[in-house]
Amino acid sequence: MTTTPSQPGPDVPRGPAAGLTDPSAYEAPMPTERTVKQRTNLPIQAYRFAAVSLKMTRMILRSHG
Repeated sequence: MTTTPSQPGPDVPRGPAAGLTDPSAYEAPMPTERTVKQRTNLPIQAYRFAAVSLKMTRMILRSHG
């Protein structure tokens, strides 16, 4: 059986992929107090929703116009 470059032969040691054994690689950072307030503030979310909606509308109109 021949091997391809993507499949190393049986003499090549295989270990776990880099970083998969480190438990800290799976921990998400905690958001700051300011970030939590921005995410839960209704007026800020309404503004962001409107801004994204306008951007999408402009993009759709440009592609269909």
